[in-house]
Amino acid sequence: IEPKKKKATVRYDKKKGKSYSTLQAKPYTPLQELGCPSSLSLLVQNLIDGHDAYPSLDPVSSDIHLLNNDPECFLFDIEDSSGPVQGSSSMQLQIKKGKLYGREKQVSLITDAFCRVSSGKSEAFFIGGYSGSGKTMLVQSLTARVDASGGYVLTQKAEQMSKERPLLDVLSAFDNLCLLIRDQNSPRELQKVTKKIMHDFESDFSVLARLLPKISALSPRQSTKRTKDTSMKRVMSLENVCHTLQRFMRIVSSSRTPVMLFLDDLQWAGSTSLELIRALLTDTKGSSCFFFVGSYRDNEVHDGHP
Repeated sequence: IEPKKKKATVRYDKKKGKSYSTLQAKPYTPLQELGCPSSLSLLVQNLIDGHDAYPSLDPVSSDIHLLNNDPECFLFDIEDSSGPVQGSSSMQLQIKKGKLYGREKQVSLITDAFCRVSSGKSEAFFIGGYSGSGKTMLVQSLTARVDASGGYVLTQKAEQMSKERPLLDVLSAFDNLCLLIRDQNSPRELQKVTKKIMHDFESDFSVLARLLPKISALSPRQSTKRTKDTSMKRVMSLENVCHTLQRFMRIVSSSRTPVMLFLDDLQWAGSTSLELIRALLTDTKGSSCFFFVGSYRDNEVHDGHP
Protein backbone atom coordinates (compact mmCIF):
# COMPACT_ATOMS: atom_id res chain seq x y z
CA ILE A 1 0.00 0.00 0.00
CA GLU A 2 1.47 3.32 -1.02
CA PRO A 3 1.72 5.87 1.77
CA LYS A 4 -0.72 8.71 1.59
CA LYS A 5 0.84 11.68 -0.14
CA LYS A 6 1.08 14.83 1.92
CA LYS A 7 -0.69 17.77 0.40
CA ALA A 8 1.19 20.96 -0.29
CA THR A 9 -0.22 24.44 0.01
CA VAL A 10 1.00 27.80 -1.16
CA ARG A 11 1.70 30.59 1.30
CA TYR A 12 2.50 34.23 0.64
CA ASP A 13 4.97 36.18 2.74
CA LYS A 14 3.85 39.82 2.74
CA LYS A 15 7.09 41.11 4.25
CA LYS A 16 9.34 39.38 1.71
CA GLY A 17 6.86 39.63 -1.16
CA LYS A 18 7.42 35.97 -2.07
CA SER A 19 5.30 32.85 -2.33
CA TYR A 20 6.44 29.46 -1.14
CA SER A 21 4.94 26.01 -0.70
CA THR A 22 4.94 23.95 2.45
CA LEU A 23 3.65 20.59 3.53
CA GLN A 24 0.64 20.53 5.81
CA ALA A 25 1.99 17.49 7.67
CA LYS A 26 5.56 17.07 8.91
CA PRO A 27 7.53 14.71 6.63
CA TYR A 28 9.76 13.53 9.48
CA THR A 29 9.65 12.09 12.99
CA PRO A 30 11.03 14.41 15.71
CA LEU A 31 14.24 13.02 17.19
CA GLN A 32 12.77 13.45 20.66
CA GLU A 33 10.27 10.69 19.91
CA LEU A 34 13.26 8.46 19.14
CA GLY A 35 14.83 9.13 22.53
CA CYS A 36 17.16 12.05 21.70
CA PRO A 37 17.41 15.08 24.01
CA SER A 38 14.69 17.63 23.37
CA SER A 39 17.24 20.42 22.90
CA LEU A 40 19.00 18.53 20.10
CA SER A 41 15.66 17.55 18.57
CA LEU A 42 14.60 21.19 18.43
CA LEU A 43 17.82 22.28 16.75
CA VAL A 44 17.46 19.69 13.99
CA GLN A 45 13.76 20.48 13.64
CA ASN A 46 14.51 24.17 13.20
CA LEU A 47 17.16 23.44 10.59
CA ILE A 48 14.72 21.28 8.63
CA ASP A 49 11.86 23.77 8.88
CA GLY A 50 14.08 26.49 7.46
CA HIS A 51 11.97 29.54 6.67
CA ASP A 52 9.52 28.85 9.50
CA ALA A 53 12.22 28.86 12.19
CA TYR A 54 14.94 31.24 11.00
CA PRO A 55 14.56 34.78 9.63
CA SER A 56 17.93 34.57 7.85
CA LEU A 57 21.04 32.42 7.44
CA ASP A 58 22.89 34.16 10.29
CA PRO A 59 21.08 32.36 13.16
CA VAL A 60 21.36 29.10 11.20
CA SER A 61 25.14 29.55 11.03
CA SER A 62 25.23 30.46 14.71
CA ASP A 63 23.37 27.30 15.77
CA ILE A 64 25.53 25.05 13.61
CA HIS A 65 28.66 26.74 14.94
CA LEU A 66 27.45 26.20 18.52
CA LEU A 67 26.69 22.53 17.85
CA ASN A 68 30.13 22.04 16.31
CA ASN A 69 32.09 23.77 19.10
CA ASP A 70 30.08 22.82 22.18
CA PRO A 71 27.99 19.72 21.39
CA GLU A 72 27.58 18.91 25.08
CA CYS A 73 25.23 21.85 25.53
CA PHE A 74 22.64 19.99 23.45
CA LEU A 75 22.86 16.77 25.44
CA PHE A 76 20.47 17.57 28.26
CA ASP A 77 16.70 17.53 28.42
CA ILE A 78 14.52 20.54 29.11
CA GLU A 79 12.73 20.36 32.42
CA ASP A 80 9.23 21.69 31.96
CA SER A 81 6.93 21.58 34.98
CA SER A 82 3.91 22.32 32.82
CA GLY A 83 4.01 18.84 31.29
CA PRO A 84 5.57 16.91 28.41
CA VAL A 85 6.90 18.94 25.50
CA GLN A 86 6.82 16.24 22.86
CA GLY A 87 5.14 17.50 19.75
CA SER A 88 4.88 21.01 21.15
CA SER A 89 5.54 23.68 18.57
CA SER A 90 6.25 26.24 21.32
CA MET A 91 9.21 24.35 22.69
CA GLN A 92 12.27 26.59 23.00
CA LEU A 93 15.92 25.66 23.00
CA GLN A 94 17.32 26.37 26.46
CA ILE A 95 21.07 26.62 26.79
CA LYS A 96 22.14 26.73 30.43
CA LYS A 97 23.33 30.28 30.94
CA GLY A 98 26.43 30.74 33.06
CA LYS A 99 27.54 27.16 32.52
CA LEU A 100 30.82 26.45 30.76
CA TYR A 101 30.88 23.45 28.43
CA GLY A 102 33.88 21.52 27.14
CA ARG A 103 36.58 23.60 28.84
CA GLU A 104 37.09 21.68 32.08
CA LYS A 105 40.80 21.16 31.36
CA GLN A 106 41.36 24.87 30.70
CA VAL A 107 39.47 25.79 33.87
CA SER A 108 41.88 23.58 35.80
CA LEU A 109 44.91 25.07 34.03
CA ILE A 110 43.95 28.71 34.59
CA THR A 111 43.11 27.99 38.25
CA ASP A 112 46.49 26.31 38.80
CA ALA A 113 48.23 29.25 37.12
CA PHE A 114 46.55 31.73 39.45
CA CYS A 115 47.53 29.64 42.47
CA ARG A 116 51.16 29.95 41.39
CA VAL A 117 50.74 33.70 40.97
CA SER A 118 49.27 33.96 44.47
CA SER A 119 52.39 32.31 45.84
CA GLY A 120 54.63 35.06 44.47
CA LYS A 121 55.08 34.55 40.74
CA SER A 122 53.97 36.39 37.62
CA GLU A 123 52.48 34.48 34.72
CA ALA A 124 50.65 34.91 31.43
CA PHE A 125 47.79 32.72 30.22
CA PHE A 126 46.49 32.84 26.66
CA ILE A 127 43.12 31.59 25.43
CA GLY A 128 42.40 31.14 21.73
CA GLY A 129 39.17 30.36 19.96
CA TYR A 130 36.44 31.65 17.69
CA SER A 131 34.09 34.40 18.79
CA GLY A 132 31.42 32.97 21.10
CA SER A 133 33.39 29.83 21.99
CA GLY A 134 33.42 30.55 25.74
CA LYS A 135 36.73 32.38 26.21
CA THR A 136 35.30 35.18 28.34
CA MET A 137 33.22 32.76 30.42
CA LEU A 138 36.35 30.73 31.09
CA VAL A 139 38.01 33.81 32.59
CA GLN A 140 34.89 34.66 34.57
CA SER A 141 35.09 31.24 36.19
CA LEU A 142 38.26 32.49 37.91
CA THR A 143 37.33 36.04 38.88
CA ALA A 144 35.38 34.96 41.97
CA ARG A 145 38.46 33.14 43.25
CA VAL A 146 40.62 36.23 42.67
CA ASP A 147 38.13 38.42 44.53
CA ALA A 148 37.95 35.95 47.41
CA SER A 149 41.73 36.00 47.75
CA GLY A 150 41.71 39.79 48.11
CA GLY A 151 43.10 40.37 44.63
CA TYR A 152 42.19 42.90 41.98
CA VAL A 153 40.56 41.96 38.67
CA LEU A 154 41.11 44.31 35.73
CA THR A 155 39.10 43.73 32.57
CA GLN A 156 39.77 45.52 29.32
CA LYS A 157 38.76 44.91 25.72
CA ALA A 158 41.11 45.83 22.90
CA GLU A 159 39.46 47.58 19.98
CA GLN A 160 40.31 47.54 16.30
CA MET A 161 41.59 51.09 16.67
CA SER A 162 43.92 50.12 19.54
CA LYS A 163 47.00 49.95 17.32
CA GLU A 164 46.48 53.61 16.45
CA ARG A 165 46.23 54.53 20.16
CA PRO A 166 49.36 52.99 21.74
CA LEU A 167 49.05 51.86 25.37
CA LEU A 168 45.59 53.36 25.86
CA ASP A 169 43.87 50.03 26.59
CA VAL A 170 46.43 48.82 29.12
CA LEU A 171 46.83 52.19 30.85
CA SER A 172 43.05 52.50 31.12
CA ALA A 173 42.90 49.16 32.94
CA PHE A 174 45.62 50.15 35.43
CA ASP A 175 43.97 53.52 35.92
CA ASN A 176 40.83 51.67 37.08
CA LEU A 177 43.05 49.66 39.44
CA CYS A 178 43.38 52.84 41.51
CA LEU A 179 39.62 52.80 42.12
CA LEU A 180 39.69 49.12 43.08
CA ILE A 181 42.44 49.80 45.60
CA ARG A 182 40.34 52.58 47.09
CA ASP A 183 37.14 50.52 47.25
CA GLN A 184 38.54 47.17 48.42
CA ASN A 185 40.70 48.38 51.28
CA SER A 186 39.90 49.63 54.76
CA PRO A 187 40.78 53.27 55.54
CA ARG A 188 43.82 52.12 57.47
CA GLU A 189 45.10 49.87 54.69
CA LEU A 190 44.40 52.54 52.09
CA GLN A 191 46.39 55.08 54.05
CA LYS A 192 49.29 52.66 54.27
CA VAL A 193 49.30 52.02 50.50
CA THR A 194 48.99 55.73 49.69
CA LYS A 195 51.81 56.65 52.03
CA LYS A 196 54.10 54.08 50.44
CA ILE A 197 53.28 55.31 46.92
CA MET A 198 54.02 58.91 47.92
CA HIS A 199 57.25 57.92 49.64
CA ASP A 200 58.59 55.71 46.84
CA PHE A 201 57.74 58.07 43.98
CA GLU A 202 58.50 61.37 45.73
CA SER A 203 59.07 63.99 43.00
CA ASP A 204 58.19 61.43 40.30
CA PHE A 205 54.62 61.22 41.51
CA SER A 206 53.53 63.65 38.79
CA VAL A 207 54.77 61.16 36.19
CA LEU A 208 52.64 58.43 37.73
CA ALA A 209 49.65 60.77 37.89
CA ARG A 210 50.08 61.52 34.21
CA LEU A 211 49.79 57.83 33.35
CA LEU A 212 47.11 57.05 35.95
CA PRO A 213 44.98 60.16 36.59
CA LYS A 214 42.69 58.23 38.97
CA ILE A 215 45.58 57.83 41.39
CA SER A 216 44.20 61.01 42.95
CA ALA A 217 41.25 58.93 44.23
CA LEU A 218 43.55 57.33 46.81
CA SER A 219 44.35 60.63 48.52
CA PRO A 220 42.96 63.67 46.71
CA ARG A 221 44.64 66.29 48.92
CA GLN A 222 48.15 64.89 48.74
CA SER A 223 47.85 63.99 45.06
CA THR A 224 46.82 67.52 44.03
CA LYS A 225 49.92 69.01 45.61
CA ARG A 226 52.26 66.71 43.70
CA THR A 227 50.74 66.75 40.23
CA LYS A 228 51.71 70.34 39.47
CA ASP A 229 54.66 69.85 37.19
CA THR A 230 55.78 72.03 34.30
CA SER A 231 57.27 69.00 32.54
CA MET A 232 53.93 67.27 32.09
CA LYS A 233 53.74 68.19 28.42
CA ARG A 234 56.85 66.23 27.57
CA VAL A 235 56.36 63.03 25.63
CA MET A 236 57.13 59.92 27.67
CA SER A 237 59.13 57.13 26.12
CA LEU A 238 57.94 53.54 26.27
CA GLU A 239 60.86 52.71 28.52
CA ASN A 240 59.81 55.41 30.98
CA VAL A 241 56.19 54.21 30.94
CA CYS A 242 57.26 50.63 31.62
CA HIS A 243 59.57 51.68 34.45
CA THR A 244 56.87 53.82 36.09
CA LEU A 245 54.25 51.04 35.96
CA GLN A 246 56.78 48.53 37.30
CA ARG A 247 57.42 50.75 40.33
CA PHE A 248 53.68 51.12 40.89
CA MET A 249 53.06 47.36 40.67
CA ARG A 250 55.85 46.62 43.15
CA ILE A 251 53.81 48.55 45.71
CA VAL A 252 50.22 47.44 45.06
CA SER A 253 50.72 43.82 43.93
CA SER A 254 51.62 41.11 46.43
CA SER A 255 50.64 37.60 47.50
CA ARG A 256 47.89 39.19 49.62
CA THR A 257 46.66 41.40 46.76
CA PRO A 258 47.52 39.77 43.41
CA VAL A 259 46.59 41.71 40.28
CA MET A 260 44.88 39.97 37.36
CA LEU A 261 44.59 41.77 34.01
CA PHE A 262 42.23 40.24 31.45
CA LEU A 263 42.66 41.73 27.98
CA ASP A 264 40.00 40.53 25.56
CA ASP A 265 40.48 40.52 21.76
CA LEU A 266 44.24 40.51 22.20
CA GLN A 267 44.70 40.17 18.43
CA TRP A 268 43.94 43.90 18.12
CA ALA A 269 46.40 45.06 20.78
CA GLY A 270 49.34 47.13 19.58
CA SER A 271 52.98 46.09 19.92
CA THR A 272 53.63 48.80 22.54
CA SER A 273 50.82 47.46 24.75
CA LEU A 274 52.28 43.96 24.50
CA GLU A 275 55.74 45.31 25.34
CA LEU A 276 54.38 47.00 28.48
CA ILE A 277 52.72 43.76 29.58
CA ARG A 278 55.94 41.86 28.94
CA ALA A 279 57.87 44.38 31.06
CA LEU A 280 55.48 43.88 33.99
CA LEU A 281 55.70 40.10 33.72
CA THR A 282 59.50 40.02 33.57
CA ASP A 283 60.34 42.67 36.18
CA THR A 284 63.04 41.18 38.41
CA LYS A 285 63.32 44.02 40.91
CA GLY A 286 60.37 43.21 43.10
CA SER A 287 57.19 43.20 41.01
CA SER A 288 55.33 39.94 41.55
CA CYS A 289 51.89 38.37 41.74
CA PHE A 290 50.81 39.76 38.38
CA PHE A 291 48.56 37.48 36.32
CA PHE A 292 47.95 38.45 32.71
CA VAL A 293 45.19 36.65 30.80
CA GLY A 294 44.77 37.36 27.11
CA SER A 295 42.06 35.96 24.85
CA TYR A 296 42.21 36.18 21.09
CA ARG A 297 40.42 34.98 17.99
CA ASP A 298 42.88 32.49 16.56
CA ASN A 299 41.34 32.74 13.09
CA GLU A 300 42.38 36.43 13.01
CA VAL A 301 46.00 35.90 14.09
CA HIS A 302 48.54 35.43 11.30
CA ASP A 303 52.14 34.23 11.48
CA GLY A 304 53.60 37.73 11.59
CA HIS A 305 51.36 38.97 14.41
CA PRO A 306 53.32 40.55 17.30
